[in-house]
Amino acid sequence: MKVPKVFSLLAAILVLSTVAACASRSENAVNAVNGGDSVQDSSASRSTAQVPATETNQTEQAPQTTAASQRPNTKTETISVEGEATPVTLKLFEEASSVFTTYYPEEDFIAESGGSGEGTGTRFYFNAGGTKNENVYVRLFFPAQATTLEQINELVTQERGLLESNQWKVVERTDEVPYSWAKEKIIYQQNTGSEPIGGEVYIGEANGKAFYVVTHYPMEYAEGFGPRADLILKNLEVTQ
Repeated sequence: MKVPKVFSLLAAILVLSTVAACASRSENAVNAVNGGDSVQDSSASRSTAQVPATETNQTEQAPQTTAASQRPNTKTETISVEGEATPVTLKLFEEASSVFTTYYPEEDFIAESGGSGEGTGTRFYFNAGGTKNENVYVRLFFPAQATTLEQINELVTQERGLLESNQWKVVERTDEVPYSWAKEKIIYQQNTGSEPIGGEVYIGEANGKAFYVVTHYPMEYAEGFGPRADLILKNLEVTQ
C-alpha cells in the first residue's frame, strides 16, 4: 500500500506544478500583450495626433512677409545741414508698398499718394516750419504703360514731355548717379522771373519697374531741402 500512495502523491505534485507553470506563462503573456500594445498604441496615438497638429500650426502661423513688413517702422539717420550734423527720425512710407517703399522725415514732409490708369505717384511736399510748400517737393511716378527705360526717357524728354511741358531747361545730363536704382540724372532749371527754380529728374529702373523721380525747389531751399530729399531717395526700394 505504500507504493501506490507514493505514486499518488507524485502525481498530485506533478499536476499542481503543471497548473502553476501554465498559469504563470498565461499571466506573463497577458501582461506582455497589454503592456507592449498599450505603450505602442499610446506612442502611435501621440504621433498620429501631434504630427498633423504641428504641421497645421506651422502652416497657419507662418508670417506673411512683404517688402514693407521687413523694414522697421522708424529709424534714425544723421544729415549735414550747413555744416552741422543733425539727427533725423525717419518714418517708413508704405502707402504704395505694392510698388515701392521708402523712408522720409515725417516732421519735414507731407506725403500724398494717388493712383489712376496712368500710373502710381507720390509727392513728398516740404513742410518747413509746419507750412506745406507745394513748390518744394520730391515726386515719384511709376507709369502704368511705360515699362522700359527707353519709354521713361521718352516721357521725360520727348516733345511735350515732362521737361518741355513744365518749361524746364536742361542744364546737364549724366549717368553718374548716387542711387543704385537710378540710371540717369537730368539737372534742370526754370526761370520764373524771380528766383530760379531748379532740381533733378532721375530716370530709374529696379525689379522690372521703370519710373522717374523729380526734385523741385527754389534755389534758396537747396541747403535745407537737398539733404532731406536725399534721405527719401537713398532709402527707396522698389517692390518685387
